[in-house]
Amino acid sequence: NNTNLIVGINPGASYGSSKQWVPDRFAQVAIQLSQKYDIVIFGGKNELNISKEIEELLIKKGIENYKNLVGTTSITELINNISSLDLFITGDSGPMHIAASFQIPTISIFGPTKDKETSQWNNHNSVIVKRDLECQPCMKRICPLGHHNCMNQIKTNDILKAVESLRL
Repeated sequence: NNTNLIVGINPGASYGSSKQWVPDRFAQVAIQLSQKYDIVIFGGKNELNISKEIEELLIKKGIENYKNLVGTTSITELINNISSLDLFITGDSGPMHIAASFQIPTISIFGPTKDKETSQWNNHNSVIVKRDLECQPCMKRICPLGHHNCMNQIKTNDILKAVESLRL
């Protein structure tokens, strides 16, 4: 079935673990979207473990309409792949900004960083998902309080609701 839309998920965060959302929640979101979207997993070589974890969860649920491109694309290929997406779900990352330059509908998940400063520039079809905790934004690579609530309190459903709110 080639009529599916394409959703890209970008689970990694090169800045540090504090910017990373929970891999199995990325997988749950992908599973929920898999009827309507083919799934493409993006990331660099240092995100191979996370992508394998997500891939295993997809396989467990019998999801076959996915591609794992983590660690395999050049910058040019990454840009080309992102430019053809119908939806992008990502942390605060370089690929998030690539998506903005193509006006790809995007859900950006923010934890410890300043969404006012680093969110997508000029992409009107984007939604930031974050918590408003007293400890945010701490700008630390690892949660100094040890609980990582800024990311852990973001649930699968928060992302799915954000997807519904986009003009797709």
